[in-house]
Order: sequence, then C-alpha cells, then structure tokens
Amino acid sequence: MSNAEEELNKLRSDIDSLDTQIIDLIQKRAGFAQEIGRVKKESGGPIYRPDREKDVYEKVTKLSGGPLPSSVIRAIYREMMSGTIALEHPLRIGFLGPEGSFSHSALRSKFGTSIEAVPQTSIPDVFRMVEEEKLDYGVVPVENSTEGQVSSTLDMFLETDLFVYSELYQRISFSLLGFETNLASVKKIYGIRIGNEQCRNWISANLPNAEVVDTSSTAMAAKLVSERKDGLAIASKIAGEIYNLGVIAEGIEDYSGNTTRFLVIGKTESPQTKEDKTSIVFSIPNQTGSLFQILKTFNDASVNLTKIESRPLKRNLWEYHFFIDFIGHKSDPKIKFLLESIKSQCKALKVLGSYPTAGSFPT
Repeated sequence: MSNAEEELNKLRSDIDSLDTQIIDLIQKRAGFAQEIGRVKKESGGPIYRPDREKDVYEKVTKLSGGPLPSSVIRAIYREMMSGTIALEHPLRIGFLGPEGSFSHSALRSKFGTSIEAVPQTSIPDVFRMVEEEKLDYGVVPVENSTEGQVSSTLDMFLETDLFVYSELYQRISFSLLGFETNLASVKKIYGIRIGNEQCRNWISANLPNAEVVDTSSTAMAAKLVSERKDGLAIASKIAGEIYNLGVIAEGIEDYSGNTTRFLVIGKTESPQTKEDKTSIVFSIPNQTGSLFQILKTFNDASVNLTKIESRPLKRNLWEYHFFIDFIGHKSDPKIKFLLESIKSQCKALKVLGSYPTAGSFPT
C-alpha cells in the first residue's frame, strides 16, 4: 500500500468516526425537539416558530468557521428543522402550484422537504384553505423587484383575517423550456403574466412573432407544454426537470438579480425578535393632507418604511387602501403608540402581522 493510500484510509477512518458522532448528536437533537413539540402541544403553542428559526440560523452562522460556507450550514439545519417539525406535527403548507413553480421552490427553501406541500390553483385558494384550517400555512408571492406588487395577494388580506407570519426572498431566474429547438418554428410561448413581463425584451428580440399565452403559474406553463407538445414555456429549470422538458435557453429575464418576496400566511402571529417588520393596511378620508399626516407620523417617530402600495377600494371609485411595511414589532411600546396615533387618523386600520425580517436578498 502506497503512502497516499495509507493517508487516504486514515482520513476516511476519521470521517467515519465523525459521522458516527454526528448521527448520534442529530438524533439526540431530534429527541429534544420532540420534547419541545410535546410541550407546545400541551400549551397550545404553534409548532412552527419563525422567531426561533431565525435564532437558530444566526447562531449556527456565527459558530461556523469554514471551510463550508454559511449557506451550506443553513441548508443542513433547514432540513434538520424540517424533519424535527415533522416529528412534532406534519405541516401541510399551500402554495401556488403545480409542483415546480417558483412558489413551490420558495416553500422548499423556507420549510425544507419534510413537510407536505399542497399545490393550489390560485393565490385566493391558498388563503381560503388556510383560513378554513385545511392547511397550516400558505406561501404566497407579494412583490417582485422588477414588476412590483402581486395584487391578488394584497386583495386577499382585505378579504380574510390571516396574518403575515414570516417572509423570505427568492432569486428568480427564467428558462425557456420545451421540445422545439428551432426558435423560428415556435408559435406560442406559455408563462405566468408577471414572468412574461420580466422576459419582455428577450421575447421581443428572439421570438417577436410568437403568441404569448398567460397561464396561472410558471409550472402550469411547463405542464401544458409537456402535455400538448406545443410551443415553449417560460419557467424554472426545476419545472423542466419535473415535466421532462429540454432547456432551450437559460437566464432569459431582462434584469439580473430579479427577486420575489414571499410571505408565509397563517392564523398565528410571530413573537418579537431583535429585527422585525410590521405590515398594515389602512384607508383614509379623501381630503387634502390625509396621507401626508400618516407619513409624517412615521417620520416623527423615526420609524423606517420599507414599502408603500395602494389598491383601489372596489366599492368607492377613486379611493384607496394603502399597504405599508415598516421596521419594528407591534408589541414594542414605541410601535404601539405609533399605531394608536395612526388609527385616530384612519377610516379603517388593520395590522396584518409582525414578523422577523429576512433581509433584502435571498440566502
């Protein structure tokens, strides 16, 4: 046996020994998690805790000194937490389907693979299933870095009593999928409207004569192409793998760094952490200075707004609901006072939830 083989055998033996210890410790950790689940069940507390999730990620990131990057460590812990949550209570989580959609990918990024992912045909369906307690949580898109708000998500917060429980950011990269490799022969392109808009320049330059057909999701676009053998789909590479489609072109979005913000919705609210965000919606009198006074109240309190959007009141022409996200948790005394001050200026005010911030970019 050569010196190199002896050295390799020694190193592999050391790894085998470590694997034994790692598996033992993982199972011990799972045992403690089961006990935590028992206590939660007895006290009626929620099984999934985004505040605790954030604490764990921050802790393991600080403990990690390499050579593996922190993103790999987080992925490992995501799956461990996914598995232990399943031991406590198998979660059923809804998303805009079918499988292979970006919402599905976001769900997997947030909750791992040990939960039951339940596809829904529309964003309103996700809300309704959670509201009826047929699902534990839902994952829905709320805004995109290039195309702005997802109107159906904002509208459903007005029609239900669900809370924002957590948030995440997902990098979005589109591929052109299908069986037809000759672009000159392509007559149809299938894709979700917001995705088609994000690939507008590429489509115009490469498929100017193709009919663009809107679908309910990117995964549905891939599914239709796989079934009809007709046209090409704008979707994720994962959707191509699921529906056995060839990748004709990659990265066809017009702007790199394209990112979608997703919300986890549910009937419970997240406890306060060191870094939180609060979402509210309100309507105000249709008179001069109404919105200015609301914004001035935030400014006077030195509270940073991270988003403001408007949606029309469907019953009153040219009047609007305003959606605002800001830094802080509603249980903080400063934020409590702020919300009371705003409430006195509004016709209606609804707090959609306070939850841990996820930063500005996907992790």
